[in-house]
Amino acid sequence: MTTSPESEHPIKAYGYAARDTSGLLSPLTFSRRATGEKDVRFKVLYCGICHSDLHVVKNEWGFTKYPITPGHEIVGVVTEVGSKVEKFKIGDKVGVGCLVGSCRSCQGCVTDYEQYCPKNVATYGTPSYDGTQTYGGYSDHMVADEHFVLRWPENLPLDAGAPLLCAGITTYSPLRYFGLDKPGTKVGVVGLGGLGHVAVKMAKAFGAEVTVFSTTPAKEKEAIEGLKADHFINSKDEHQMQAARGTLDGIIDTVSGNHPIAPLLNALTPHGKLVLVGLPEKPLDVSAFSLIMGRKTLAGSSIGGLKETQEMLDFAAKHGITADIEIIPIDYVNTAMERLVKSDVRYRFVIDVANSIKAEKHPIKAYGYAARDTSGLLSPLTFSRRATGEKDVRFKVLYCGICHSDLHVVKNEWGFTKYPITPGHEIVGVVTEVGSKVENFKIGDKVGVGCLVGSCRSCQSCASDYEQYCDKQVQTYGFTNFDGTQTYGGYSDHMVSDEHFVLRWPENLPLDSGAPLLCAGITTYSPLKYFGLDKPGTKVGVVGLGGLGHVAVKMAKAFGAEVTVFSTSPAKEKEAIEGLKADHFVNSKDELQMQAARGTLDGIIDTVSANHPIAPLLNALTPHGKLVLVGAPEKPLEVAAFSLIMGRKLVAGSNIGGIKETQEMLDFAAKHGITADIELIPIDYVNTAMERLLKSDVRYRFVIDVANSIKAE
Repeated sequence: MTTSPESEHPIKAYGYAARDTSGLLSPLTFSRRATGEKDVRFKVLYCGICHSDLHVVKNEWGFTKYPITPGHEIVGVVTEVGSKVEKFKIGDKVGVGCLVGSCRSCQGCVTDYEQYCPKNVATYGTPSYDGTQTYGGYSDHMVADEHFVLRWPENLPLDAGAPLLCAGITTYSPLRYFGLDKPGTKVGVVGLGGLGHVAVKMAKAFGAEVTVFSTTPAKEKEAIEGLKADHFINSKDEHQMQAARGTLDGIIDTVSGNHPIAPLLNALTPHGKLVLVGLPEKPLDVSAFSLIMGRKTLAGSSIGGLKETQEMLDFAAKHGITADIEIIPIDYVNTAMERLVKSDVRYRFVIDVANSIKAEKHPIKAYGYAARDTSGLLSPLTFSRRATGEKDVRFKVLYCGICHSDLHVVKNEWGFTKYPITPGHEIVGVVTEVGSKVENFKIGDKVGVGCLVGSCRSCQSCASDYEQYCDKQVQTYGFTNFDGTQTYGGYSDHMVSDEHFVLRWPENLPLDSGAPLLCAGITTYSPLKYFGLDKPGTKVGVVGLGGLGHVAVKMAKAFGAEVTVFSTSPAKEKEAIEGLKADHFVNSKDELQMQAARGTLDGIIDTVSANHPIAPLLNALTPHGKLVLVGAPEKPLEVAAFSLIMGRKLVAGSNIGGIKETQEMLDFAAKHGITADIELIPIDYVNTAMERLLKSDVRYRFVIDVANSIKAE
């Protein structure tokens, strides 16, 4: 009877695995062996993503057995050692690279080249000696015989050092073996990716004069200034390649794509060595003549043995060599793989395993509505939220607005949705629990949460109260939180958030019709303030009279502006003038009306997301006028530089607002009686509401009566 991955060994493990040739990775519970007498068990802290991981999860090399958990650039801290382990103790920092087993008796093994043992056991995806499959480092812990465990140097960073367990030894070993480690040796490195950039660093540390070959001229600055290479050659430039003939003692070729070898052999001096560490798919075209006439060598090299890998780590620590990395959480791994295919990383992804891989869900049960696929249809979902931390505020959700962006996200129209997804970022409710260090809220307070629930709190944007522009911002739903889990929005019975991102609700601001202000309100208030369009008498245009536009009119009027509404729907004129008290209405399809509006406005807030012409709006501005986009049309804008230059006009964008400004906006709205015009609905009407929203069949914002309609099963 076949044994499942979860039951073949006694120790439960948790990781991410691919299950078929799509290569998509998802959580897998499996098992690892008990700690044997010569075994070291360790908690995985970081694991690098190697390009070979991508090949293997998609079975591009033809030997993958699913499910497969990749990862052979693994570092961590020892949690248990066997009774006969001599070199390690609990608490030691360690690494495991590409191998976890070999016969220990063949010629390769006895000469410390275990990588060439015919019975070697790769760290993942190969049968171990007990017949079970090995699982790699995209997992919470590892166990390995101490011979294959590496002591981690004290001053070598764990995260940026992890890729050295493959990229480091793959480049260090051939430099040493082929005698390219002598000061003054002239060494070429082909390719400037995950392997190549480390090869440059290793060769420079040996004292070599390094020449980088790349087909990408844009990499020259990085090669010379960033990595301190001595020369750069565009390998597509025949003149540069001709000038390089006969100049190099050796070349480390890191490129896996098919590429010509002859020009590289020509670049070698007599007795020169071209060493392949990348794996092109097609056979090489090699002229025997080019080897014979200069006694040149074409060779290959695969990683290194355990003794040499330890030497490499100590060498890297001594010379400050690390990989250039981008740290990611485990649930970003599929996106990272997609980017790796496009070479969209500089230069190596490293998974922050310990801080993002979680075997257990959050402890607090929650209930909401979620979309599960690109149909966007929402249905009940039971999920979980974290326990209330010391700086957290937990609140019962009373109302949640439906934003047009919710519609885009549930259908994955912007391309980044991870299902299941619970939308909602216009959330108001009443506090039910606060953490021990919360200072600004107490149980019973009315509160709101808008589009953000996290940011780094230390970058320039955060320090300037513009958290919405923080590179590490965490949005209220569909984003990865700092604990590695996904955020869930306000189409749910309760929320929990750090108090910094919780807003005090003004006493006289209605909860239901005020909820949309947490997106529509701040999206329009912020650019009016930032671009100086908040002064009485300022002439402000508002393009579009929908969920955003009608709030923009109210905000601008409250600032004392003279407001002109632009709309393609003449029927909206009465609502704009009589209902919202705008001063003027322009049918933007009427050329005469648009002509009459030329040069009349100090600024325009453009709320329209559909594709529409920009030139007529720029014409409506006075000199020094500002056209600010808060809607995001799908197609690029057509902007004539002349129309900007001749009036010193500007086109700008604006995205919501920071937490401090959002609180100011709520207080301003309460003072001036500003709310959204809403239609209140129960949660089970949400799919119909989405259909109507698609047709602009709402005046002007749907708000879900969450507390009175969502019921946990």
